[in-house]
Amino acid sequence: MIPVFMEISHNQTLEMLRAPVKRELDLLEKLFRASLHSEMPLMEEICELLKRVPGKRLRPNILLLASKSAGSIPEDAITAGVAIELIHTATLVHDDIIDKHKVRRGRPTIYSQWGTEIATIVGDFLYSKSIACLGEESLFEVMEILARACNIMSLGEMMQFQQSRNIYLSERGYMELIFRKTASLVSAASECGAIVGSGDRKYEYRSNFSLFGENVGLAFQITDDLFDYLAVDERIGKPIASDFTEGRVTLPFIAAFRNAPEMKKRRVSELFLVDFKKDMHWDEVVTFVQNYGGVEYSMRKARELGESAKSSLANIEPSLEKDALSLAADYVVRRIDGISS
Repeated sequence: MIPVFMEISHNQTLEMLRAPVKRELDLLEKLFRASLHSEMPLMEEICELLKRVPGKRLRPNILLLASKSAGSIPEDAITAGVAIELIHTATLVHDDIIDKHKVRRGRPTIYSQWGTEIATIVGDFLYSKSIACLGEESLFEVMEILARACNIMSLGEMMQFQQSRNIYLSERGYMELIFRKTASLVSAASECGAIVGSGDRKYEYRSNFSLFGENVGLAFQITDDLFDYLAVDERIGKPIASDFTEGRVTLPFIAAFRNAPEMKKRRVSELFLVDFKKDMHWDEVVTFVQNYGGVEYSMRKARELGESAKSSLANIEPSLEKDALSLAADYVVRRIDGISS
């Protein structure tokens, strides 16, 4: 049985998540890299760069664990995992265009190297690749789930655009937004795993896995949004203070703004809407969020979601893979513990 969590490193935890499905993940990695291919020289050049970008492969990892927990890991599960990772990569390419990010995880983005037009085409190429690989294997039920997730994510991007600079965004609105942008794909990955793993039989716990993925995805995004206010550098994959600078309100800020006195609210509103300069004002914003409970509340919310994720699997038959899924729920929350302690 995998322990719920121990004093182990970030990389060790990821290895523990991969261990029950390592063979399948290694094969998935080879197929994913093989899918990044084009006869067109410029696209092939960009695909070669994408192959060099390291990834946790958390979504296909969850898909494979869900598949085995539901029965087995057929070849269809590996194909579905490749499709999931292609979609996830496409969203990152398009996100960098929207957010004008020049660097992701210490590497230049496609947007910064080739511009908006090429980056848009690359994202579309990756989306179409995911559909093609599912179609080739006649995985139409998986295709339907992932198509729905892509639709939800695109509407999430539009919602984020509409809520830009809305300092009064509610917690409920924020949770809907991060479900659309992040949790919907994690939910789809877990659900797809349960479907392909259960084979031809109707699987009664499909919704349990979908809910598991949803709660893990929500917890993941909340902790990701917390990194800004815990003074973490660009190793997390995005520039520090990027959310606030780009007009995005996240849960740590929402909770602090809700608790703060009017005078402090007016001051931070002025910074957010009119006069923010990162070098001069970011420490003040961080202090505001920390002093008025934004960090503590968000950490508590993330932990609750992690526990809810694990509870959704209560009726699933015990297995090493189920234990690893529980560890995944702990991992997405506790990756901030070493920073916040």
